[in-house]
Amino acid sequence: MAKYQDKEQNKTIGTMELLAPAGSFEAFKAAVENGADAVYLGGKSFNARANAANFDLEELRKVVQYAHEREVKVYVTVNILIADKEFPELCDYLYELYEIGVDALILQDIGVASFIQKVLPELERHGSTQMTINNSWGMSLGERLGFQRVVLAREVNAQEMKEISANSSLDIEVFVHGALCICYSGQCLMSSYIGGRSGNRGCCAQPCRLPYQLVNHEGVDLLAKANVGNYLLSPRDLNFVEELRHLQECGVNSLKVEGRMKRPEYVATVIGVYRKALDHILRKEKSKKSCEQKETLNSKGLNSKELNSTGISDEERRDLLQIFNRGFSQAYFHGHPGAELMSYERPNNRGVVLGKVTNNISKRLEIKLETFLRPGDGLEIWTRKGREGITVDRIWLGKKEVREGKPGDIVQIYFSGKVKPGVQIYKTYDYLLMEKARVSFQEGKEQRKRPLRMRLSGSIGEKLTLEAWDRENVAKIQSQTFSQKAIKRPLTNEVAYKQLSRLGNTPFWLENLVLDVEEELMIPVSELNEMRRQVVEELLSLKVKNISVSPDEYQERLRIWSEELAQKREEAHREELTRYNKETSDKEGTDELLELAAKRITVAVSNLEGVQAALKSGAKRIAFGGERWRSRKGFSLQDVEKAIGLCLEKGAEPIWRLPRVLNESQSKWWFETLKKAQGWEQPPKMMVSNLGEIEMIKALDPTWPFEVDYTLNVFNESALAYFLELGAQGITLSTELERSQVEVLAQWGKTEVMVFGDLEMMVSEYCPIGATLGGKKEEYCSAPCVKGSHYLKDRLKYQFPIETDLECRMHLFNSRVLNLYQDLGTLEKMGVNRIRLQLDRANPMQIENTFKVFLNRWKDALQESRQENEDNKVKGYLEELYPEGFTKGHFSRGVL
Repeated sequence: MAKYQDKEQNKTIGTMELLAPAGSFEAFKAAVENGADAVYLGGKSFNARANAANFDLEELRKVVQYAHEREVKVYVTVNILIADKEFPELCDYLYELYEIGVDALILQDIGVASFIQKVLPELERHGSTQMTINNSWGMSLGERLGFQRVVLAREVNAQEMKEISANSSLDIEVFVHGALCICYSGQCLMSSYIGGRSGNRGCCAQPCRLPYQLVNHEGVDLLAKANVGNYLLSPRDLNFVEELRHLQECGVNSLKVEGRMKRPEYVATVIGVYRKALDHILRKEKSKKSCEQKETLNSKGLNSKELNSTGISDEERRDLLQIFNRGFSQAYFHGHPGAELMSYERPNNRGVVLGKVTNNISKRLEIKLETFLRPGDGLEIWTRKGREGITVDRIWLGKKEVREGKPGDIVQIYFSGKVKPGVQIYKTYDYLLMEKARVSFQEGKEQRKRPLRMRLSGSIGEKLTLEAWDRENVAKIQSQTFSQKAIKRPLTNEVAYKQLSRLGNTPFWLENLVLDVEEELMIPVSELNEMRRQVVEELLSLKVKNISVSPDEYQERLRIWSEELAQKREEAHREELTRYNKETSDKEGTDELLELAAKRITVAVSNLEGVQAALKSGAKRIAFGGERWRSRKGFSLQDVEKAIGLCLEKGAEPIWRLPRVLNESQSKWWFETLKKAQGWEQPPKMMVSNLGEIEMIKALDPTWPFEVDYTLNVFNESALAYFLELGAQGITLSTELERSQVEVLAQWGKTEVMVFGDLEMMVSEYCPIGATLGGKKEEYCSAPCVKGSHYLKDRLKYQFPIETDLECRMHLFNSRVLNLYQDLGTLEKMGVNRIRLQLDRANPMQIENTFKVFLNRWKDALQESRQENEDNKVKGYLEELYPEGFTKGHFSRGVL
């Protein structure tokens, strides 16, 4: 992108791209015709909006051609986790996208990103917000993967954007308008665990938009008297139209509008307003340069008030509200907004306030208007039955029927329900706004065109030459016939311009024509028309992307990649088998087998107290740390060092788990903390929970041993191979895998499967406890989270535990504890290397007893022995330890 130097900010400022969503061809045209620089959309497979109409391959060809002819880019989303069995289809799909000429892919899956880097690096790749990249270290891993751009997590604030931009060579893309996820994208498993519909697979059921109660351990509704609203996880929508210059100063390259599930009229309206605001910024920059050069106001007459404005009108601000809103927010851009982030009262479109009811008699509703009302508008009215929606058919002003009610008018509409005076009425559908939006992308009335210059030259008796230039290419053709000397009507500039400017539904308009022909020359009008058609066709053909990788070459690359992957799998499997045989060759006694089993069980705990409990029970592999819960005893750096010493004394392997989310400032703190740990006598092995932590560790010591936690969503062999190539010594698999998928990945060895413990569904900067009970905003909160246990209770009476960490993030857990005790024999036969007990919320007694139970069963699995009666006893015992109940997660059912 073109860049210049902003002297006041001493910051490189770039022209920002306006990136629009499209879930259908109509929405795509709405985006292009209303000023989008680029459009992102999904194919029929492999994208995070599986319920949108999306595009098949023929539609994608049509889309790319239409867009490129109008100098608009097309980005295709391949932003879900991909199963191994889907890779053959994915390989074909990716090459088809390359042949079609898409401008970039938006990716989530590390395995897919690694695959494309090796097999088809000619495709530009962007890291999806689903990768949870929110700091400079994460950007570094994006660079390692060959990305050209990263879509930052929505939780990144303005200062962090500036720092990330300054520290990275990659482009930065941010969401600026539309729906906001309450959880860090890519880390939300709520829909997955509750209903089997995974957001990481494009099938999110949006349980965050459902009603919940905030309750204590006794089930008491803590907000019953607060009248807050029931939608405790439903945030407002983003709206950054007033912040575009600020975003520009932060180094943002692309402004992304959310909305692939929205109707075309929504896309047209939002993109149109943002286009106007962006163009205003460009005019201001030109005016600023002109002022600096001339020391006067610019030639286009922008005065000081206009120079400080956003360039959009109050009516256009209302249009953004009217087309769809849950209330607007800038999320965390200016700091932590607390409850102001949320739409507690309703999870859907609010529309705009139409007015208040003044009377309700004889099936007519009398309203004092605050905005315009017209036939065809849709209203939402609160009645005794709840919300009722109607479409306005007729409007009366006094006794006269009118076609429009104006602000301040008291009008009547037909309505048979009962409404009390004083109730507010909302307009949720504006007929005129929708019609205006539809006209903007109406078929056959396209306005998005680019300028074309032409030169027609030649002499009498020769073929004429027509040259045409757009901003990038030049085309030249000759007439089919020879020109002649005119008898009556020689060719004039007026005639030539009239014929050559008839560019119809092409993506061009004739900006300039140079006529350089001999006087008295004549050529038939039909010949001019044919020359115009041919030169446009030639020019458009030059826009077609050159394919440098042939199908045969691609197949050869695929063959090499597949063989290398198989070889790595075989080597890893052989290495694991050798290690296993060595460990078990002389271990026949019960104690020896118990020790072997203990080494193949990871006990994950949160603090020193948990480490001591695990060691007391005989654990030989302990992962400690991760989140630092406010409900538990602290875990200082000194405690970590002490935990390492205790583990080594007992012959146990210590592993230090890092948090799953680190923002820019927190990553700096952790970097300095790990520097200190480097100086310890025996620095521990690390377990990384996000992509940036890998880069952080490697920056400190490229040989520092580390493992990969389940939060990095390892879902296929390609992802597994990538992390092993980076040096990972162990990988905990995604908790969304089902048994056949686990079996494939277990062949690699070094894999770990979570078999017991709390399943974290969500991590969020927003905390419902602090926001509703603690006055949370910016840095302040009265910390009610430490005053007992808290849960979110849903409509079915399930209670989901809430934990808060020292960074005031909310962690929401499943209402049931994962328990694969009865499947341990199956896992061992699959070749699973290690199992994980996730006990970071368990008390010391639970830690001790749970480990002992699983140790004995895992030892039996190694011996291929099992006692049904013992299993039934253990089942009852575990139910006493964990009365909340159990789930098998996705091990048996998988996810959509």
